[in-house]
Amino acid sequence: MVRSSLTLFFFFFFSFVLVALGRAGAQDNADGAATESTVGFCESENRFSGGLDCTQFVTGTAEEAKEACAQGLTMPSVAGSFTEGARCPLYLDKIRLGGECERQLESGLVVRSVLEFDEDSPFASCSGLENVCTTFIQGQWKPASACGGGGDSDSSPDLPAPSETEPTSEEEKEVGGVPANSPELAAEVETLADGFDFTEGPIWIPSQGADPSLPPSTLLFSDMRRNVIYSWSNATGLGVYTNESMGTNGKAFDLDGQLIGFRSGPRNVARGADPKNATVLAGGYEGKSFNSPNDGAVSPKDGSIFFSDPIWGILARPEEEQELDLHGVFRIDADGNVVTLELNNLAMPNGIAISEEGDTLFVSDTGGLPIHPNPKLASDEPPPTLTAWALEEGSKVNQTPVPIWSREDFSDGMCLNERGLWSTRSGMGPSIYGPKGLVLTNPSTGQEIGHIEIEDPTNVECHTEEEGVLYVTTASKVVKVTLLE
Repeated sequence: MVRSSLTLFFFFFFSFVLVALGRAGAQDNADGAATESTVGFCESENRFSGGLDCTQFVTGTAEEAKEACAQGLTMPSVAGSFTEGARCPLYLDKIRLGGECERQLESGLVVRSVLEFDEDSPFASCSGLENVCTTFIQGQWKPASACGGGGDSDSSPDLPAPSETEPTSEEEKEVGGVPANSPELAAEVETLADGFDFTEGPIWIPSQGADPSLPPSTLLFSDMRRNVIYSWSNATGLGVYTNESMGTNGKAFDLDGQLIGFRSGPRNVARGADPKNATVLAGGYEGKSFNSPNDGAVSPKDGSIFFSDPIWGILARPEEEQELDLHGVFRIDADGNVVTLELNNLAMPNGIAISEEGDTLFVSDTGGLPIHPNPKLASDEPPPTLTAWALEEGSKVNQTPVPIWSREDFSDGMCLNERGLWSTRSGMGPSIYGPKGLVLTNPSTGQEIGHIEIEDPTNVECHTEEEGVLYVTTASKVVKVTLLE
């Protein structure tokens, strides 16, 4: 029984986006409407970029805004500096001002995240900024003139929206083996539950063979922002499995049917049905704590556990330092006694899956970041990739680090079944990588077979005991996918 799950950590991914993109805030036309906001703005350090995020206050008093700024707006516990009666500096640069994203804080104050446009960055393109706003900030997107919105024509040139280049023929535009005109697969998509903050890590508990303390024939999934693991089944509908998820993101079963959790909270990998009382298998490497275990899978050959270790979890906890000088993929032996570093030259490893034969490891990497501890990867230049690695006997990555195949793709969680490799192409990814949604790939060649349109997918479970049925988590809901062919 092999499972894989997860991807980018919800709020931390939102923080990453603000970092890679620019600033912080949200509503109305970015070029003109901001002039009505004179409460002030909040600037805070962005741990991803090393720059500053700027949030414009639209409502409230200066004292209320100053208090909110001190508590942290774009990242929890990261206090900002408040400037009264002024506007974010980016408003003065009509070329770089991409737009605003308006949202309401729990206190009732309305703020606008001021987002910077950069045509050379896939995350800061106009479509990328809109995705950040609607998906991760969960606000209302208002583009500036640089992104095709209205503006003050007297104070800035009337700039056309930068084109998001699309292929003009079936022969045109193929990126790393991914056809931009990927055919749509016939499927029915049904929403099972909605209204979540950010769901991740779906796993189906089978009717037989799993830990008997787990609910059979039930889907478990996490809401990362709420720190809750939910359950869903045909018999009982939606329920709360635990209110203390310990930051469990990805989930998998070991060969004995025990639940394995990859946990960004305590920064470890643990075994057990109850996250609070689970047995910790590993919490670090060579005397240093893991960054933020994210997603993982278990080898069907020997029960060893592979998992990705990016830094999403600790970015929102500035009191916790990154101890490792890499973002890697690690392996824990079946007994939990030995931890080995299998892949270390990755920018931001995310989704993990293993073939049912146990001979191939699939890893998604969401690309370079300015704060990567490896100077060679400390930029946004290394592209996002989806890669297949050969596993040698003993379930170790082939020591000649040449992949079976690799393509540029912005993928999150994934899984494999008899139809192929299913991955979740995030709404954050540039359109050049192909249509967004649930993507089916030939696991032997890396060639994309087709896709199913799903908004903002984060992870997928394809071992469900129902023919042609998959479960997909998204930014705000969980859906059931029934294949029609």
